[in-house]
Amino acid sequence: MNQTRIEKKFIFPNQESDLVKKILLVNNFRKLYPDRYITSIYMDNLNFDSVKDNINGVSERKKLRVRWYNNDFNKIYFEEKNKNNFFVSKNIKKLDLNINKKDLISKIYTLLSNDSKNIAANHNYRLILKVNYKRSYFISYQDKFRATIDTHINTSPAFDLNKIITLPETILEFKFSKNSENDYRNFFSLMGLNIRNKKYSKYINSFIALEEAGLIN
Repeated sequence: MNQTRIEKKFIFPNQESDLVKKILLVNNFRKLYPDRYITSIYMDNLNFDSVKDNINGVSERKKLRVRWYNNDFNKIYFEEKNKNNFFVSKNIKKLDLNINKKDLISKIYTLLSNDSKNIAANHNYRLILKVNYKRSYFISYQDKFRATIDTHINTSPAFDLNKIITLPETILEFKFSKNSENDYRNFFSLMGLNIRNKKYSKYINSFIALEEAGLIN
């Protein structure tokens, strides 16, 4: 499955998470569907090229991760996320796994390492860290723009999940098609918010937090 869209992110401190929801609701956004808890295992190569590309501002870059929702280990997905400035595309593939929480990391690592068709195996990627968060979903009144709010973001090293660090940010993200870009600009102007979108990566911010704590090898 391939998805392409534009993403704009806005960063708030965690104590303003309720304010972020109010911003959407007063601008006629509505809940799209129930909140979900998302878990991602991010991958990188031995040189941490995904980290370096992001920090160095490389416009075209790739990110690999394994993702599941609400601790449903029967539906685990491998995602290749490609980004070119604000344009984002994803290739998503469901993994054929029958696992439980105890052997989760080792089973994922073994499966991806032994799959010769998988980009992770072909480029010597390895599991680096885990990120958990709660995501709330909204949609604009004309159904042109989706918005998500990510809260309770925490991270752990992939092979030591008991060492948890909580990140201080709440993330508001707008997502829309290229055809709706001008509509988004007009809509955002009408919202009258004195904020600017910023570059933000859960993988990069988690990596930095874990590295500062001496938890990245």
